[in-house]
Amino acid sequence: MLITKIFQKALPFLYSSKKYLAFGVEESPTKYPIEKSRYLTMASYIHEESLKQGQPIRVLDIGCHEGMMLLYCQKNGSNVEFHGMDIRQDRLNLALERGYKSTKLQDVRSFPFPYPDGFFDVVVCSHILEHLEHPEKVLQELNRIIKEEGLLIVGVPTGLLPGILWRRYVVPLYNPLQRKEAVLSRFGHISFFSLPELRKLLRDNGFVAEDARGDHLFRSRRLFLENYKWWFDFNRWYGRQFPGILGHVTVKARFRARHAEIIRIAEVKIKTEDKHESN
Repeated sequence: MLITKIFQKALPFLYSSKKYLAFGVEESPTKYPIEKSRYLTMASYIHEESLKQGQPIRVLDIGCHEGMMLLYCQKNGSNVEFHGMDIRQDRLNLALERGYKSTKLQDVRSFPFPYPDGFFDVVVCSHILEHLEHPEKVLQELNRIIKEEGLLIVGVPTGLLPGILWRRYVVPLYNPLQRKEAVLSRFGHISFFSLPELRKLLRDNGFVAEDARGDHLFRSRRLFLENYKWWFDFNRWYGRQFPGILGHVTVKARFRARHAEIIRIAEVKIKTEDKHESN
C-alpha cells in the first residue's frame, strides 16, 4: 500500500531488517508476522478435523503455491495427506519436495478438476475466489470432489459493504484500469466480498458456515510491533471478535449434499417458471 511505503521510507527505524524463523515454519523479517495469521487459523481448522475423524484425512490445497500449508499442519501435529493444485510447475515441484502426496498443474477456472467424486475430507481455497469472475463455479465443482460432511476452508479479503459497492460500481466509471476487463487481464481482484455476502455464496452452493475469523486490525510487513507476541495476539483476538470488518476473513464451512440438492431443485423450478411466463 502507498501509505505503508511512505512510512517505510520516512521512518525506516520502525521496520525490521532482520530475519527470523516465524512460528518455527518460515523465514520472515519479524517474529510474529500478522500476514501469516491465516495459516495458523487454517491449520487449526484442519487439526480439529483430523482429531474429529481420528484417522488420516485427505486435503486438497487449491492454489497451494510452494506447499507452506503442510508445514503449518506438521507443526501442530495434524494427521493429514496433502494434495495440491497450482498454475505454476515450479511451485508444485517445491510442494512435492515438502511432502505433498500429489500435485496437479491446473487452472482453477478449468473444469472438471482431476480428482474422483467424493475424494477429499477437506478443501482449502484461500485467496482464490476474489480472482474469479464466477466464484460459484468453483464451489459447484467442489460439491463433486468433497465428501459429504466434508470441510471447506475458504479465505478472502473483505471490506464493509459501502466500500465494496464503491469499488464495484463507481471506481470503474472514472478509472479505466479498474474496469472488469482490465482487472481480469491482470488477474487481479475481480470479486469483492463482505462476510455476509461470502456466507450467502457458500450457502447457495451447498456449504454451511460454522466459523469465521479475521486476522488483524492493523498490519504492516516488517513493522517492529510484529516482533511482539502481545501485538500478534491482540490482532488475532480482534479478528475473532470482529471477523470480516477489515483485512481478510477465513471461513470454515461444512458441505451438506442434501442442502446442495435442494438448492439445485429450487433453481430448476425457478428457471422453468420463468420460461413458462415468457411463453
